[in-house]
Amino acid sequence: MANQSIDLSTLPAPNILEPLDFESLFQARKQRFIELAPEYAEALALESSPLAICLQVESYRELLLRQRVNEAAAANLLATSQGADLEHLGAFYGVARLPDEHDETLRMRIRNSTIASSTAGSAAHYRHQAIEAAPGLIKDVSVQSPGDGLVVVTVLAKFDTDAEQVLAQVKERLFDDSVKMLTDTLEVKLAQPVWVDVEAELYLNTHASELIINKLKQTLQDNWLNITTLGWDLTPSWLHAQLHSTGIRHIELLAPTQLIDVAAHQYVMPKSISLTLKRG
Repeated sequence: MANQSIDLSTLPAPNILEPLDFESLFQARKQRFIELAPEYAEALALESSPLAICLQVESYRELLLRQRVNEAAAANLLATSQGADLEHLGAFYGVARLPDEHDETLRMRIRNSTIASSTAGSAAHYRHQAIEAAPGLIKDVSVQSPGDGLVVVTVLAKFDTDAEQVLAQVKERLFDDSVKMLTDTLEVKLAQPVWVDVEAELYLNTHASELIINKLKQTLQDNWLNITTLGWDLTPSWLHAQLHSTGIRHIELLAPTQLIDVAAHQYVMPKSISLTLKRG
């Protein structure tokens, strides 16, 4: 893929987010209470006693307080912030939420902004500027430097947009004197599709309905358009996973049978999807 930045979803859980366990809190409170007043040990041995219930209530209140601390900490981390909290993080970096923009897209733009702000003229700089030229209309951007001073920016517009109009907006932004580095030669172009024919034989379970084929075709196409990005390689195993649905016993993938390897300026698209249902 064109974006080589850290995948925030793969980061380990931060240490500041504390694992919560009611029983541990309750037992710690009970033990401390017995240390201070051992004469109540027998009463606390029965968890239905008024004293034990009071400690349970206090332990639960502490659990809620610790959960609130966790939530406050998560709200200040880019990987876990959501909603209005994420918007406040974005405001700090000068990035505002677009109309109907999802958290994941806003999170990506905030990250790109922080990288680009300290690396003018870099791939991250041009990628961020390209995305901001047509916010909400771009699916992916690739930035390559095949030679000294030459920067090639490839734009993959979202499939429900006017790609040429998006390209024009990106060009206008990138060639602006405030964005383009003086020593760079820019080439801005649309991504190149790599068309693939898919052909498969699907063996149904005994009681499966043949109507499943229409749903499988639509699901495959929807998932494909959602996941494809610049440089994303299509594998037979991915197709197998998409076609293995309830009611399907076995799949014979006739095409493609090998990895479809694409370059950073290309993206894979389905040219045709031919699914044949079989029994036995």
